[in-house]
Amino acid sequence: MADQTHRWIQVQEPIKDMDPWAILHPLQVDGVRLMAWSAPHQKNCFVAAGVIREYRPTGDARFYQARDWWNEIASNMLTIDVDGNPVVPKAPGCLAGFAFSSRENRTEHWQAWGDGALCLPEVLVWRCDGQTWAVYTIDTNEHAMAERLPHLRTMLMDWKQRAVSTMAPPANGTVMPLHSHEDAWETWKSNVQAAQATMATGSIQKVVLARAQAYRPDATHSFDPLATAWALRDRQIDSTTFLIRRKDGQAFLGSSPEILARLESGQVETVALAGTRRRSDTSTDDEALGTALLESTKDRHEQQLVAQAIEQALTSMVSNLEGSDTPDVVRHPDVQHLRTTIRGSVASDATIFDLVNKLHPTPAVGGLPREHALQWLDLNEHLDRGWYAGPIGWISPSGDGEFVVAIRSVLMADDQAAAFAGCGLVASSNPADEWEESQVKLQTVRQGLAFQQRADR
Repeated sequence: MADQTHRWIQVQEPIKDMDPWAILHPLQVDGVRLMAWSAPHQKNCFVAAGVIREYRPTGDARFYQARDWWNEIASNMLTIDVDGNPVVPKAPGCLAGFAFSSRENRTEHWQAWGDGALCLPEVLVWRCDGQTWAVYTIDTNEHAMAERLPHLRTMLMDWKQRAVSTMAPPANGTVMPLHSHEDAWETWKSNVQAAQATMATGSIQKVVLARAQAYRPDATHSFDPLATAWALRDRQIDSTTFLIRRKDGQAFLGSSPEILARLESGQVETVALAGTRRRSDTSTDDEALGTALLESTKDRHEQQLVAQAIEQALTSMVSNLEGSDTPDVVRHPDVQHLRTTIRGSVASDATIFDLVNKLHPTPAVGGLPREHALQWLDLNEHLDRGWYAGPIGWISPSGDGEFVVAIRSVLMADDQAAAFAGCGLVASSNPADEWEESQVKLQTVRQGLAFQQRADR
């Protein structure tokens, strides 16, 4: 049976194969705090429900704080099977999300999210390599195993009985932008020109300018974060779709094409992602756009800056770094990017939080040199990014885990949704071209926005 010297007991039980996202509907109906995750092609997919412990790191040392908090818990956690036998813990044990940057004064919409949050989920349904497990985490200081485990199993059984295999088509609502397109364009153009003036002094090489587009539904509808996440997952099959829903109903979700750090058995993988072109309806035009991206001096230069900065950031804790000399073109439904995959062997004492601390923000979402670019953004961007472009992910008790960069994302409440997009600026950038790129990126989320009929209508 379980070793009672461990405070935290994680019970891993195989269950009938299912899509974990099927229990999202009853969780949303019940108002349960949740996180959903689906890696490309659903190869690693989970839904986590409830929180038995939470930690809110703050300030510039938040990644170190997160590492130390989780290390203490992981050292006091035991993973067992249903017969009480210890097993190697591979399932997510800690879920984490961080803001793009730490700051004291957040806007009203991001206030509750803070600089970051880590939590231990109470119930997790995890599907990987064609197998599905239920994972229950119990704090033995608070509950007796013999009483708590049956209770958690009963909760999951209820959710499974009310599960839906797919989301119904969203209600036919109308989306209305909340601010003037012309005003947003003039602000954007001015910011791009200001960035280029700074680049001309040589103090920065690249800066990533972001903007938000807010929407509201018509009077008879409200936004539906679950249906939106499901729509994104169904369409953005080569991206990682995530959904974090607070108990107050506010949600942050998106489909990110950018891995920040994946750690498995001591091997780390990350990507340098930069350069963007739209997709075309015809294969000939689409191929031509991809070729133009690959041959673009501006985009290749931007992508090379990102790849070099990532490799330099990892040198102190990763050996045998490997990255291709020539990037490939990766295609998503709305956009295509230049991508270089970078791999290596991580130092034995380094955690995924150490990797995140080294890598975030990459030049793909911040700029170069990092500190100078971030200072420029603080003075000129005039946008609380909140968790947009921040690290979102998970870690297992054994240390494996994955974080993505929370781009192609949206902050959603019943009556408002704010989508975010950013563009990498270099000295040769054209304001109109970058504006068009931001429009295309916003389209990823805009096409997925889903609604439900208001209960009071």
